[in-house]
Amino acid sequence: MAVDPSHDFLSSSGSTTIYTHSTDLASRGKSNLHIASLKFPELQLRLPVEDDAAALLRLFTDHRNIQYDKSCSGLDTPTAISALIKQWLDVSQPLKRANIVVVVEGKTVGTGGLGWIGRRKSDGKLIGDAGMMLDSDLRRKGYAYEALCMVIDHGFRVLGMDEVHVSCVDANVAFKGMMNVKFGFGAQPIQDKMFGNEWIWRVTREMWCASEHSDEGRERDIVT
Repeated sequence: MAVDPSHDFLSSSGSTTIYTHSTDLASRGKSNLHIASLKFPELQLRLPVEDDAAALLRLFTDHRNIQYDKSCSGLDTPTAISALIKQWLDVSQPLKRANIVVVVEGKTVGTGGLGWIGRRKSDGKLIGDAGMMLDSDLRRKGYAYEALCMVIDHGFRVLGMDEVHVSCVDANVAFKGMMNVKFGFGAQPIQDKMFGNEWIWRVTREMWCASEHSDEGRERDIVT
């Protein structure tokens, strides 16, 4: 069940064909967000903790991980990482972000989630900007695709998004391939002055539910 992100407290838990989740996002008090894959039992998404600092610093200082992502600029010191964790844990209402770390076999190996959430002025629809960055040593194992599926589905199903946007630079061939080929959504060119992104995928709730990647799509595959 989707929850209204304008409330002071978002509380929901449940299971789909893709994942189980426990979502408790409060503007006051301790928040919790935990999403566990059913396809890959070793794959989990959760809010960061202070103990993630060393792993995040390693991720954000590995050129292979961040070479195409300007949003990672400046995250190269323990002080910067500590401030980032505090920012991600500072949940405000209405919800402005839902950043997570990616955990595989108990190790923090990536980051992602909805880095920005807001309403479009023209129609009031709730938009979430999704992203996923996985340690280069764990790529081509299906984790990035599955983790992004969980982020997008959770965004629509639980956080109440009307649209989820994903963007990247043209040079990021691997990520473009995942979005264009693996997901099969069409990209549109953009000129993102802040992060330099050149392509954007705008996924509506209707598009997602009709796709094979959603909870509904996987349920259809099971039935057929």
